Amino acid sequence: MLKRVRDRDGVSLVEILIAVIILSVALLGLAAAGGVAARQVYMGRVDMGRWAALQQQLESLVAEGYDNVTAGSDTVQGYPMEWAVSGTDPKQITLLMTRENFRGEIVQDTLVTYMANPN
Repeated sequence: MLKRVRDRDGVSLVEILIAVIILSVALLGLAAAGGVAARQVYMGRVDMGRWAALQQQLESLVAEGYDNVTAGSDTVQGYPMEWAVSGTDPKQITLLMTRENFRGEIVQDTLVTYMANPN
């Protein structure tokens, strides 16, 4: 009587190669996602720094008081910005920061607020 050898224990070389290929593709995908996530975190930190500088300048302008606030420009935390003041009551303060974005394009961040006469 002949015995058929169909039930084999173990894994063939082809199965191992396919598993290695699938694992490699998955790990490359995770590595790429990690790179994208790191870049997004960096961009978020830079944006937060810019908005903090704008907020700092705005608070400085408000601290000058209604009668003393005038148009001008300054560099705050390394970010150049300029502002315009218009209107009488309330005064509109438009704060602009011109910068280069991550694609090399020139863009402007704008912050507008109003200041009422306390008298």
